[in-house]
Amino acid sequence: MSEIKFDPEVYLIEDEMINQLAASPMFFGRDPVFIRLLGLFMTRKDLTQKTLQRITGLSAGKISEEVNQLIEMDLIEKADVSKKGKIIYSANSAGLVLLKFSKSIINIMVNWEQDLEKMKLELESNKTLLENEKGYNRIVELNDFFLDAVKKYKNSFDVMDDKVKSSN
Repeated sequence: MSEIKFDPEVYLIEDEMINQLAASPMFFGRDPVFIRLLGLFMTRKDLTQKTLQRITGLSAGKISEEVNQLIEMDLIEKADVSKKGKIIYSANSAGLVLLKFSKSIINIMVNWEQDLEKMKLELESNKTLLENEKGYNRIVELNDFFLDAVKKYKNSFDVMDDKVKSSN
């Protein structure tokens, strides 16, 4: 796979797109390297670790670590191996990558359901002991709010899962 050379203005547009991703609330708290690599896969689709090293200036170890994380999250995949043994990694469409990333965020929240249910039971079983404590009612309201939100996220998760499966 030979690397495509772009007009310098295309690189500026690519950087602006990646900066928009980084500024998005969806990526709040994410490692900037993760966002940059994900953005590069979204704009270029097929990349090798060597190409990522050249573009970013990062070490082979850091690139490998981030690429493995992207693979674990099912955002990219090993697409091919060149005749020289270089692994080519690939991302689907930018929209599908964002959908899969959203799905991974929702999955984290869905995993909170069991803890929230346990917390609700503990709050209810200790109500007579805690109900006069400052903030008790607010904590119960927030727990109920998050529990309800998680249930809605589960429904969204199912819809997203159907969309991802139908795209493959």
